[in-house]
Amino acid sequence: MHVLSRRELLRFALGCTAACGSGPVFAATTGDGAAAPLLTSMLRHPLLVRSLYRIGVSRNYAEDGAAGSNRNGYQWIEEQRQGAEWMVRGYAEDRAEWRQLGWQQLDWGLARQQGDGGFGSKDPFHSTSFFVEALARSCLIDPAGATPRRRDGLARGAQWLMSPAAEESGVPRNRPFTHRRYILAAAFGQAGRVTGEPRFARKAAEWAHEGLASQQSDGTNPEKGGFDAGYQMVGVLMALRYLPVCDDSGLRAGLRAMIRKAVPPELARLRADGSIDPEGSTRIEKERTRGGQVKDVPYGEIMQALVYAALALPQPAWLEPAERIALARKWLRG
Repeated sequence: MHVLSRRELLRFALGCTAACGSGPVFAATTGDGAAAPLLTSMLRHPLLVRSLYRIGVSRNYAEDGAAGSNRNGYQWIEEQRQGAEWMVRGYAEDRAEWRQLGWQQLDWGLARQQGDGGFGSKDPFHSTSFFVEALARSCLIDPAGATPRRRDGLARGAQWLMSPAAEESGVPRNRPFTHRRYILAAAFGQAGRVTGEPRFARKAAEWAHEGLASQQSDGTNPEKGGFDAGYQMVGVLMALRYLPVCDDSGLRAGLRAMIRKAVPPELARLRADGSIDPEGSTRIEKERTRGGQVKDVPYGEIMQALVYAALALPQPAWLEPAERIALARKWLRG
């Protein structure tokens, strides 16, 4: 396997992306309102292709496609978002079997969809927003696999998220968590692009504006009232998934400004060895995952957010900390 040298990474940072086979992926201009590179271009950046994306997602799934805690009986529709991560890696690495596994896991989730478009999941609003985002993202990455049945399930799931009953019960539970606004923005924005439904695009913009209004002057996107070294970057990553499908130049400018303020507080916690200092975080190392494990620093999400932001803002200097994380996690050899 060819491992990128630092010289190669610098060459790619300057916009040469021949290894991706898709031309330059940096934003066409430096204006914050400019259109962003497509997600399919950003996720093929060589630093990701040669590190995080060459590694499988997880072995935590069953032969029938049940993922995570759903292996022990259906509980959380969000667990099936693992399928989108297989899709990303299958696309980046040109691995058809990984893309097929991704669709199998997403189809397992779609088989649980109810007549009203919901999924009968625990924590239904938040869990469904995760799954809708994953399904919409997968449809954009693999249009050939976005069959009428999958697109219909996507549209019905997004419509359910907009229903008064779903919002009445779900939105109040979301309020302490800024990153959830960006999950919804990405879910609705990508669903709107897949289905052509303008109501979804408008709803995405509403959630994005609410997320922007939540940011504090020091760049914190608060989670439970304070800074969290994990969810800060999960929210940035979700905003970056929304940015390529956002058609409002003013909103794109606002998203870029938010990201430009949100990333430095995270980088201030990046140690020389490539680890992140979680001290004082409001959620990681305190809460547990759906499977019962203590939540840790989400290095994969942080690295992806740094690479996407480096390309979409653009902010090429952020490739260096992304590389440092990849080396520390042994995803990339020095």
